[in-house]
Amino acid sequence: MIKLSNGAREYLDRYLKQIRACLRGCRTVDANEVERNIMEHVEGEFEGATATVSFEELDAVLKRLGSARQWVPDEELPWWRRAILQLRTGPEDWRLAYISFGLLLLGFLFFIHSPLFVAVAAGSFIISRAALSVAGDRDELGAQKWLIYPSLILVYLGIAFSLLFGQIFLAAPLADELWDSGIVRKFAHMGSAVFVVSFTATVTALWWIIMGIVFCKWPGLVQKTFKPFADWFNRKWAAVLTCVGLGLLVLTLAVVGYLRFAVFSAL
Repeated sequence: MIKLSNGAREYLDRYLKQIRACLRGCRTVDANEVERNIMEHVEGEFEGATATVSFEELDAVLKRLGSARQWVPDEELPWWRRAILQLRTGPEDWRLAYISFGLLLLGFLFFIHSPLFVAVAAGSFIISRAALSVAGDRDELGAQKWLIYPSLILVYLGIAFSLLFGQIFLAAPLADELWDSGIVRKFAHMGSAVFVVSFTATVTALWWIIMGIVFCKWPGLVQKTFKPFADWFNRKWAAVLTCVGLGLLVLTLAVVGYLRFAVFSAL
C-alpha cells in the first residue's frame, strides 16, 4: 500500500469523485470497476516506493490517465448532462474561470447602474466558488486565479463590511427613533447626537464581542466563508475581535459616564 501526502490524497479523492460523477447513470461502464483500475494503476506506478508520494508525482500519473470525462461514453448521456460535465470536470479546465470573469465583466459593462448587476455578480461569484471547489487547492488554480478572484474579492468585501459595520445602519436610525419618541430623554440627560453616537457604538461593540465569541468557537466559519483568503484566520484573531469589542464598549461607557456626570449635569 503506497503512502500519499495529504495533498496527493485529496487530489486522488477529487479525481475519483469526478469519475463517479461522470459515470453516474451510465449503463455500459461500471464506476466501481473504473475506480479499481485507476487505483491499481496508481499502485503499480509507485510500487516499491519508500518515500511518501507527493502531489506533483501523483499529478503526473493522473495527467497521463487523462481527464475523468474520458471514461464516459458520450452516447450514454443526454445533451444537458454533457454540458454540465463539460463545466464540472478537470482541474485543468478553464471554462468555469472564463464564465465567471465574463459574467463579472458583463455586469460592469452593461449593468453597473442596474439592479441586474447584483444578480450577475452573484452568478459570477457562485461560478467562481464552483471553480475553486473543483480545483480544491489555491496552488492548483495557477493563472486561473486572475479570472476567479475578482468576483470573490468583490463579494467578500461586501460580506466583510456588512459583518463588521452593517449594524451601524440599523442602530443609528433606531437610536434616532428612540430619542424622537421621548422614551430615553427623561433618563439620558444628554444631547441627541451624543445619545445616537453612544448607542450605535455600544451596539457595535456588543456585536463585535458576539462575533468574536462565535468565531472563537467555530473559526472554520470564517475560513470557509472567505475561502481561499482566510486560511490564516484562527481563534487568536477571533479573540482579537472580542478584545476590540470589549475595548470599544469600555471606552464608550467611560465617555458617556464622563459626559453624563461631569458635563451635562453641570449645565
